[in-house]
Amino acid sequence: TLMGILSQWNYPKSKLNAAEMSDAATVDSDGKRTVQSMVCKTTMTTEDSVDEVLAYYKKKLAPNKHADAKTRAKLKAGRSVLVSDDSDGRPFSLHTILVNTATTSTTLIISRGDSEKQTHIVWKHYARL
Repeated sequence: TLMGILSQWNYPKSKLNAAEMSDAATVDSDGKRTVQSMVCKTTMTTEDSVDEVLAYYKKKLAPNKHADAKTRAKLKAGRSVLVSDDSDGRPFSLHTILVNTATTSTTLIISRGDSEKQTHIVWKHYARL
């Protein structure tokens, strides 16, 4: 379910704004359907700083020998985590976290303008079924 998938990525103390799940319509170069897939998305907002949000997700996504069996099993299949900072010289903080496995791709875009009172976390999750 959407909420079941989102619960794994939900930032604590954040407000969810219009979560949705839909067909991802994975197609080849001729426009023909290749695999069944879905995409989920939402935006979360929090008063926590960008640094607090980044620290939470970096800790959550770090390989951890103390993780539960389900998480360890997922890590054995292989996963990449890429973190980027595109804030330099801009009037806002903008960070992207990409998490890829063999069948899923999750993107977190964490941003906050210098004059804003909330950090925005855009979450998008693609999965092949």
